[in-house]
Amino acid sequence: MEAICKNCDTSYSERYNYCPNCSQKTQLHRLSFHDIVHEAVHYFTHADKGLLQLIRDLFTKRGLVAYEYVNGRRKKYFPPLNFFLIIAAVFVFVSMQGTPQEKADVIQQHPEINKIEDPVKRQHTIAVYQRDDKAARFTSKYSNLMAMCSLPLTALIFWLFYRKNKYNYIEHLVAGIYMTGICLLVYALVIMPLSFAFGFKGEPAIGLFFLLQLIYFAVFYYGFLQKTNKWQFAKALGVSFLNLVIWAVVSGSLVRFYITSGFGGLLN
Repeated sequence: MEAICKNCDTSYSERYNYCPNCSQKTQLHRLSFHDIVHEAVHYFTHADKGLLQLIRDLFTKRGLVAYEYVNGRRKKYFPPLNFFLIIAAVFVFVSMQGTPQEKADVIQQHPEINKIEDPVKRQHTIAVYQRDDKAARFTSKYSNLMAMCSLPLTALIFWLFYRKNKYNYIEHLVAGIYMTGICLLVYALVIMPLSFAFGFKGEPAIGLFFLLQLIYFAVFYYGFLQKTNKWQFAKALGVSFLNLVIWAVVSGSLVRFYITSGFGGLLN
């Protein structure tokens, strides 16, 4: 006797416990609350590719995770993009726990504006200060989006410096997703709570995050590329530093251009 898989419509013998095509169980029952909870726990903690195991490996094995993933051990690890999106959601949740930044009263903060007699120049100055405040609140609240935007550039820079290695651009992008994701997780669970508790937001928090990324990126790539000498680590450290500086210049220039021009009035 044959049966039909309810998931993929494949025919199989009734003696099978799993579908030979999609691996779904052949003996199904009505869904219960236990099933939903079990699937959720299994998704995050499965011994072969759970999220918690991936986070542990990214701390202990670092670049070896990306090395094994791009070289074929795909089933062993939690998928990189899924990992990054979950970390971004964690970041958003943690950032919402702090005191929200109020919209600034630019006239009160910059009383010198009242001394500007030309009404056109005065309104332009107010608009610049308002965009400056909006940009500061946006970058503080949506650092996860900025980290996501940095991924294509990070992959490009590492690919250009290591193009003689066997990895293509997409494989460097996978490495970038893993290492940026774990840095974002540390920022969300360690740096942000410390900044909430001790009030060192802004430049000190960003500087600490920059240092974290610099060190972790270098160590990660040293393992990802399977390098074994100190000069190769020095190169990885240098490329990591250059990558962070280029991203700071690019993103900072875009923010500055928005503050001064409003992108031609499109985003005022």
